[in-house]
Amino acid sequence: MYECEFHWPEGQHIAVVFNISWETWTQDLGTSRNNQRPGESVPPGAEYDRWMYPVYEHAYAETAGMQRLLDVWRRHEIQTSVYVSGLAVTLFPELARRVHDEGHEFVVQGWDHSFLWEQTVAEQTESIDKTTEALTNLIGQPPVGYSASGGSITPESFDIIAERGFTYACGFRNVDVPFIIKHHSGRDLVGMNSYAISDYDSYGMQDKTARDVLQMWRDSFDALYAEGQRGSPQMLAFGTHPFLAHGFRTRPLEETIEYVQAKDNVWITTRGEIAEYMLREYPDRQISDFFPEAVASDAYYGLSMGVGGEEARREALRHRRPAAPHELVDAVR
Repeated sequence: MYECEFHWPEGQHIAVVFNISWETWTQDLGTSRNNQRPGESVPPGAEYDRWMYPVYEHAYAETAGMQRLLDVWRRHEIQTSVYVSGLAVTLFPELARRVHDEGHEFVVQGWDHSFLWEQTVAEQTESIDKTTEALTNLIGQPPVGYSASGGSITPESFDIIAERGFTYACGFRNVDVPFIIKHHSGRDLVGMNSYAISDYDSYGMQDKTARDVLQMWRDSFDALYAEGQRGSPQMLAFGTHPFLAHGFRTRPLEETIEYVQAKDNVWITTRGEIAEYMLREYPDRQISDFFPEAVASDAYYGLSMGVGGEEARREALRHRRPAAPHELVDAVR
């Protein structure tokens, strides 16, 4: 499957992460200014510039969804990685403390669910710093993982988190294995996928059903598990969102967890543990060691994977809008 030697601890065939994405979406949700999801806004000029339906849907995260997911993990004895907005930690500190006390790992996602493509470098930096501060105050130590909202990574993302001592970044969707990013600062990062399939695929009733989505994920698990058996261990994650943690979604999720737990040689783990393993056991294993084709794709698209050289960095930065004078002044401040 890939060209280099790679093993999980104790010869496991696959590493599995069950994620929570605990996100506070912007207050523009449901208004004519909303750009979070198509169809969840009112027309410009509406007499009341807010559609409360999606707003109530998202408030479900803290009044039922997180509690249900935490109960699922507890009963199945799973520790997981929780992508979190700094605003969620700030608005709901007791719930956030409960997440930490039950042994789950926090991963910085930014202050709210704003996409990075709508942020200046200064805004992106402030978002990461504020969230890091909120989490550090809560758990007593800085977080080490980062995942951009909606997978909206920018080339500056890696500069910011490397300078601040983070050890890994999620959001890559072009690979099934974790790898080392040789950052130009000299501080290495672990890159890993987010998830190709999550409960978000069953968001609207017009989308796939929860059982359809989990069957797709189970098929993915079976395929990657078999590849691991044949000597190419893989990684697979499933993403849950607490505002979507209704019973008709978590019931088939539990059946899927039980299916995975019944298999031999499966490492159900967290992203932080995967990053620690990679940095300890494979500190030089870049994506090009797995797939030499990654060099050309990084250079051509500017994927920021650390193997495309200066050509890749130039291509990635080419898409950043030139800063206006006032933005440069703000960044200096």
